[in-house]
Amino acid sequence: MKNIIKLLSVSIVFILFSCDEHEREPIFKDNTIPSIIENVVVTPINGGLDIKYDLPNSSDLLYVKALYTTSNGEEAEVKASAFNNKLQILGFGDTNEKTVRLYSVDRSENVSEPITVTGSPLTSPVFLIQESMEITSDFGGARFTWENALNTPVSIELMSTNEQGELETVETVYTEQTATKSSLRGYESEPRIFAAVIRDRYDNFSDTIYANTPDKKLVPLFEQLIDKSGFNKVVLENDDNWDAWEGDYWFLFDDDMESIAHTLGTHPRPSILTLDLGVNVTLSRFTVHQRLSHGTAHAYGHGNPKTYNVYGAKELPDSDDLDDWILLKECESIKPSGSPIGTNTDEDIDHLYAGDEYTFDEATEIRYFRFAVYSTWDGSGYINLSEITFWGNIIE
Repeated sequence: MKNIIKLLSVSIVFILFSCDEHEREPIFKDNTIPSIIENVVVTPINGGLDIKYDLPNSSDLLYVKALYTTSNGEEAEVKASAFNNKLQILGFGDTNEKTVRLYSVDRSENVSEPITVTGSPLTSPVFLIQESMEITSDFGGARFTWENALNTPVSIELMSTNEQGELETVETVYTEQTATKSSLRGYESEPRIFAAVIRDRYDNFSDTIYANTPDKKLVPLFEQLIDKSGFNKVVLENDDNWDAWEGDYWFLFDDDMESIAHTLGTHPRPSILTLDLGVNVTLSRFTVHQRLSHGTAHAYGHGNPKTYNVYGAKELPDSDDLDDWILLKECESIKPSGSPIGTNTDEDIDHLYAGDEYTFDEATEIRYFRFAVYSTWDGSGYINLSEITFWGNIIE
């Protein structure tokens, strides 16, 4: 009996293997060259060509392939199945005329005679982004802003000069969002060069982009990190309790992303926190970090604040009514990809760890700060977050 079972097992494996082999190759092979595609129409697009055609009337057709030379001089190939009557070639970094050879290929891997077409791509997305980029002075450094209307995946190298005066990459941003901005910070208020280079997945890259100034230099706006050790807790009548569960009010100001502040979720919106900064300041910017006590587990969800306003006052008002405070900024936490809760891109995660950053348009002198949350990412009644950090100028 054991021998019979072994024999049956071997037979089944042999049959399955044989079926697999037959599925990989056509049952009947021939040497008949397939018919060519017809009525080819080439439409230039940014960085590429859209090619449409009529397929030959053949049930044996497997795919259509295009052979061409990239802007970098390399031979490349694109395939489109027999269920489509079009293919797209992307990745050209110039607008020179391109020659494309199109072939029909059948299930026996027979290849037709070529159809040769030409077309000149429109401007590469890399250079469209380059044209839109602006580099301007920012607090502690420079701000880079650009438009990516085609949502092309690109990397953008943000650069400045090192101690030897050489230009080097300080940070690389990976993005495909429509409108994006980023800043390099941590520099003294002295003239220095900032620059950027844009690169796509096909290794096309822009010229080096500089600030639009005579000497290509910018002077970073002065700011300083506001020392958290001088902060004082203030609790007004309509403030929420930020010490609930494992949270603590002071965990928002301990520079530890593993600790959190947490509310019970029973307070009506907005949930407010009040802080004495300990000194009079004009704030330049602040960052809010979502809950990071479990890495990315709670990213863009789980009670993290979504919309909130921040208020300030030079002197502590007699009233706790927000209308008696100066509205400094209306804020909204942004997820770069816009994808649903639970789905995060690399860009989303990078943004999560960098924190939501907000700059102030006006230099308003304050000492007291209020953080009022109106909604959370997932609609939770409770709120939790890891850290709030401030930069600005201290008023002596």
